[in-house]
Amino acid sequence: MGIGGTIAKEIGELAFLGSLIISNNSFHGFIPDEIGNLSQLQELEMQGNELNGPIPASLGFLGNLQKLNLSENRLYGEVPNSIFNLSSLTEISLRGSSLSGSLPMDICYNLPKLESRRISNNQMSGNIPPSLGRCMNLKLLSLSSNNFSGTIPMEIENLSKLQILYLNRNDLI
Repeated sequence: MGIGGTIAKEIGELAFLGSLIISNNSFHGFIPDEIGNLSQLQELEMQGNELNGPIPASLGFLGNLQKLNLSENRLYGEVPNSIFNLSSLTEISLRGSSLSGSLPMDICYNLPKLESRRISNNQMSGNIPPSLGRCMNLKLLSLSSNNFSGTIPMEIENLSKLQILYLNRNDLI
Protein backbone atom coordinates (compact mmCIF):
# COMPACT_ATOMS: atom_id res chain seq x y z
CA MET A 1 0.00 0.00 0.00
CA GLY A 2 2.94 2.36 0.54
CA ILE A 3 2.82 5.73 2.19
CA GLY A 4 -0.13 8.08 2.08
CA GLY A 5 -1.80 11.19 3.37
CA THR A 6 -1.95 14.58 1.77
CA ILE A 7 0.96 16.38 0.16
CA ALA A 8 1.96 19.25 2.45
CA LYS A 9 2.24 22.71 0.91
CA GLU A 10 5.66 23.01 2.61
CA ILE A 11 7.00 20.75 -0.13
CA GLY A 12 7.38 23.96 -2.13
CA GLU A 13 10.20 25.02 0.22
CA LEU A 14 12.58 22.30 -1.01
CA ALA A 15 14.36 24.75 -3.30
CA PHE A 16 16.98 22.35 -4.67
CA LEU A 17 14.76 19.33 -5.25
CA GLY A 18 15.49 17.83 -8.68
CA SER A 19 13.13 14.83 -8.64
CA LEU A 20 9.87 14.23 -6.80
CA ILE A 21 8.71 10.66 -7.31
CA ILE A 22 5.84 9.52 -5.10
CA SER A 23 4.20 7.09 -7.51
CA ASN A 24 1.99 4.14 -6.59
CA ASN A 25 1.19 5.14 -3.03
CA SER A 26 -1.94 6.30 -1.24
CA PHE A 27 -1.61 10.07 -1.44
CA HIS A 28 -4.93 11.87 -1.68
CA GLY A 29 -6.23 15.42 -1.81
CA PHE A 30 -5.14 18.25 -4.06
CA ILE A 31 -1.74 18.76 -5.67
CA PRO A 32 -0.51 21.85 -3.79
CA ASP A 33 0.13 25.02 -5.81
CA GLU A 34 3.43 25.38 -3.95
CA ILE A 35 4.97 22.61 -6.09
CA GLY A 36 5.28 25.36 -8.70
CA ASN A 37 8.01 26.90 -6.50
CA LEU A 38 10.38 23.97 -7.13
CA SER A 39 12.38 25.73 -9.83
CA GLN A 40 15.07 23.01 -10.03
CA LEU A 41 12.59 20.15 -10.48
CA GLN A 42 13.28 17.97 -13.52
CA GLU A 43 11.03 14.99 -12.73
CA LEU A 44 7.56 15.06 -11.20
CA GLU A 45 6.00 11.61 -10.97
CA MET A 46 2.81 11.18 -8.96
CA GLN A 47 0.99 8.46 -10.90
CA GLY A 48 -1.03 5.75 -9.21
CA ASN A 49 -2.28 7.68 -6.19
CA GLU A 50 -5.68 9.03 -5.22
CA LEU A 51 -4.98 12.70 -5.94
CA ASN A 52 -8.02 14.71 -6.94
CA GLY A 53 -8.92 18.17 -8.11
CA PRO A 54 -7.56 20.19 -10.99
CA ILE A 55 -3.95 20.22 -12.14
CA PRO A 56 -2.51 23.43 -10.66
CA ALA A 57 -1.53 26.06 -13.22
CA SER A 58 1.54 26.74 -11.06
CA LEU A 59 3.17 23.64 -12.57
CA GLY A 60 3.77 25.90 -15.56
CA PHE A 61 6.49 27.63 -13.50
CA LEU A 62 8.64 24.48 -13.51
CA GLY A 63 10.90 25.65 -16.32
CA ASN A 64 13.40 22.80 -15.90
CA LEU A 65 10.79 20.03 -15.84
CA GLN A 66 11.55 17.23 -18.29
CA LYS A 67 9.20 14.48 -17.11
CA LEU A 68 5.63 14.97 -15.85
CA ASN A 69 3.52 11.95 -14.90
CA LEU A 70 0.22 12.50 -13.09
CA SER A 71 -1.50 9.41 -14.54
CA GLU A 72 -4.01 7.16 -12.79
CA ASN A 73 -5.34 9.65 -10.27
CA ARG A 74 -8.71 11.33 -9.85
CA LEU A 75 -7.78 14.61 -11.46
CA TYR A 76 -10.45 16.60 -13.26
CA GLY A 77 -10.92 19.86 -15.11
CA GLU A 78 -8.95 21.27 -18.01
CA VAL A 79 -5.22 20.84 -18.44
CA PRO A 80 -3.74 24.29 -17.74
CA ASN A 81 -2.27 25.91 -20.85
CA SER A 82 0.83 26.72 -18.78
CA ILE A 83 1.76 23.01 -18.94
CA PHE A 84 2.10 23.29 -22.72
CA ASN A 85 4.71 26.06 -22.29
CA LEU A 86 7.30 23.91 -20.49
CA SER A 87 9.98 23.98 -23.18
CA SER A 88 12.23 21.39 -21.44
CA LEU A 89 9.47 18.78 -21.27
CA THR A 90 10.29 15.47 -22.99
CA GLU A 91 7.52 13.30 -21.48
CA ILE A 92 4.00 14.10 -20.35
CA SER A 93 1.59 11.46 -19.09
CA LEU A 94 -1.86 12.45 -17.85
CA ARG A 95 -3.72 9.24 -18.68
CA GLY A 96 -6.48 7.66 -16.65
CA SER A 97 -8.21 10.57 -14.92
CA SER A 98 -11.23 12.71 -15.74
CA LEU A 99 -9.47 15.58 -17.48
CA SER A 100 -11.59 17.58 -19.91
CA GLY A 101 -11.25 20.40 -22.40
CA SER A 102 -9.36 20.42 -25.67
CA LEU A 103 -5.76 20.45 -26.80
CA PRO A 104 -4.44 23.96 -27.52
CA MET A 105 -4.26 24.86 -31.21
CA ASP A 106 -0.55 25.75 -30.87
CA ILE A 107 0.23 22.64 -28.82
CA CYS A 108 3.78 22.07 -30.10
CA TYR A 109 4.95 25.64 -30.38
CA ASN A 110 6.66 25.65 -26.96
CA LEU A 111 7.40 21.92 -26.66
CA PRO A 112 10.36 21.36 -29.02
CA LYS A 113 11.83 18.44 -27.02
CA LEU A 114 8.62 16.49 -26.43
CA GLU A 115 9.06 12.77 -27.22
CA SER A 116 6.13 11.15 -25.42
CA ARG A 117 2.58 12.34 -24.83
CA ARG A 118 0.02 10.13 -23.08
CA ILE A 119 -3.37 11.74 -22.47
CA SER A 120 -5.51 8.63 -22.99
CA ASN A 121 -8.49 7.52 -20.89
CA ASN A 122 -9.82 10.97 -20.04
CA GLN A 123 -12.72 13.13 -21.21
CA MET A 124 -10.79 15.38 -23.58
CA SER A 125 -12.76 16.63 -26.58
CA GLY A 126 -12.60 18.81 -29.67
CA ASN A 127 -10.45 18.38 -32.74
CA ILE A 128 -6.90 17.10 -32.75
CA PRO A 129 -4.97 20.24 -33.74
CA PRO A 130 -2.97 20.11 -37.00
CA SER A 131 -0.10 21.80 -35.16
CA LEU A 132 0.57 18.42 -33.54
CA GLY A 133 2.48 17.72 -36.74
CA ARG A 134 5.13 20.18 -35.54
CA CYS A 135 6.18 18.06 -32.54
CA MET A 136 9.14 16.83 -34.55
CA ASN A 137 10.70 14.73 -31.76
CA LEU A 138 7.49 12.91 -30.86
CA LYS A 139 7.97 9.13 -30.68
CA LEU A 140 4.81 8.18 -28.79
CA LEU A 141 1.38 9.80 -29.03
CA SER A 142 -1.54 8.29 -27.13
CA LEU A 143 -4.87 10.13 -27.22
CA SER A 144 -7.09 7.02 -27.10
CA SER A 145 -10.31 6.66 -25.08
CA ASN A 146 -11.32 10.31 -25.08
CA ASN A 147 -14.01 12.26 -26.93
CA PHE A 148 -11.89 13.74 -29.72
CA SER A 149 -13.86 14.30 -32.92
CA GLY A 150 -13.35 15.37 -36.52
CA THR A 151 -10.67 14.14 -38.84
CA ILE A 152 -7.18 12.94 -38.05
CA PRO A 153 -4.94 15.80 -39.18
CA MET A 154 -2.78 14.97 -42.19
CA GLU A 155 0.07 16.86 -40.53
CA ILE A 156 0.67 13.82 -38.32
CA GLU A 157 2.49 12.31 -41.31
CA ASN A 158 5.24 14.91 -40.65
CA LEU A 159 6.17 13.14 -37.41
CA SER A 160 9.11 11.21 -38.84
CA LYS A 161 10.24 9.90 -35.42
CA LEU A 162 6.79 8.66 -34.40
CA GLN A 163 6.87 4.97 -33.44
CA ILE A 164 3.61 4.51 -31.50
CA LEU A 165 0.27 6.17 -32.27
CA TYR A 166 -2.93 5.44 -30.34
CA LEU A 167 -6.06 7.29 -31.45
CA ASN A 168 -8.61 4.51 -30.89
CA ARG A 169 -11.87 4.91 -28.96
CA ASN A 170 -12.64 8.48 -30.03
CA ASP A 171 -15.16 9.95 -32.48
CA LEU A 172 -12.63 10.44 -35.28
CA ILE A 173 -13.39 9.96 -38.96
